[in-house]
Amino acid sequence: KVFQGILMLDMGKSRPQFEILRLWYHECKRVFADRLVNDQDRNWFDDLLKERLIKDFDTKYEDVASGDMLVYGDFMVPNADPKMYEYIDNVEKMVLILQEYLEDYNALSTAQMKLVLFLDAVSHVTRISRVMRQPLGNALLLGVGGSGRQSLTRLAAHMAEYDLFQIELSKNYGVSEWREDLKNMLLKAGLQNKSIVFLFSDTQIKAESFLEDINNILNSGDVPNIYALEDLDNIYTAMKPVVMDLGQPPTKTNLFGAFTKRVKINIHTVICMSPIGEVFRARLRMFPALINCCTIDWFSEWPDEALESVAKTFLHEIPGLEDGQVEGIIGGLVSTCVVILQTVTDASKQYL
Repeated sequence: KVFQGILMLDMGKSRPQFEILRLWYHECKRVFADRLVNDQDRNWFDDLLKERLIKDFDTKYEDVASGDMLVYGDFMVPNADPKMYEYIDNVEKMVLILQEYLEDYNALSTAQMKLVLFLDAVSHVTRISRVMRQPLGNALLLGVGGSGRQSLTRLAAHMAEYDLFQIELSKNYGVSEWREDLKNMLLKAGLQNKSIVFLFSDTQIKAESFLEDINNILNSGDVPNIYALEDLDNIYTAMKPVVMDLGQPPTKTNLFGAFTKRVKINIHTVICMSPIGEVFRARLRMFPALINCCTIDWFSEWPDEALESVAKTFLHEIPGLEDGQVEGIIGGLVSTCVVILQTVTDASKQYL
């Protein structure tokens, strides 16, 4: 995974050593550090990487990157073809570009997203975007409800110009409706060769078989016994020229294998789960592909800067508070909101 990430860089031009080391450092952080569960472990891994830079490459971290926020992405030039995965050194410009993507999304979508793009949220968008641009790229987003997992995934999918699919739960939604939705998504990805982001939340699990099917998609790109005979005929017909171009005999095994390979490449599953409780641990033990086939991104507690940004944005929208004369009042209200949320969070930890 680390070298897969390094090879996303445009190697058509020569690069100085410090650029390659900077990318190696970044990819190690994304592949290994993002799987760690607390800041203590992440800081230990940071120190380990910096130690390896000195011992193995005779280079200090300060010579490779400046600042703690190390970001790569392919979205800085909208509508670029091909999109280049590059180091982003201007964070302020990146935030403005992401804001433009968000405004474009809201202009095209009936469901508006009112997001405040503070640095923590921006960091998560870049991580999700990185996963989506990789073949077989799937993500497991861990955090409590309301932390922005689904909204940031929608934004990242829009930036990548991918279709986003999410099931719509209703009172009568059951296993048959679920399998029909899955089948249509798999056929779209395989027959039409379209890139799709499949967004799924643990609040949508009406039966544990839902996770079993997702586990199968992550592992093999297929769900057993989901296709009717008519669907299989369509698959064989559509994949015949693809298989023959590869120089393989058009047997049913080769035809279906080419289809499932295309499905695995085109479908990027993003699973949003809460890490709290024994149910979460039991599900990971029962369905190991959720860990083995996914890049993990932990949505930890929002920092003070994030809380202040959100509070300021929404308080300024209240009629009567937008006047400059009450700026001091808004400052006091922002501080109060931050203290209230932190107090509730600390009290919740005590009860846990």
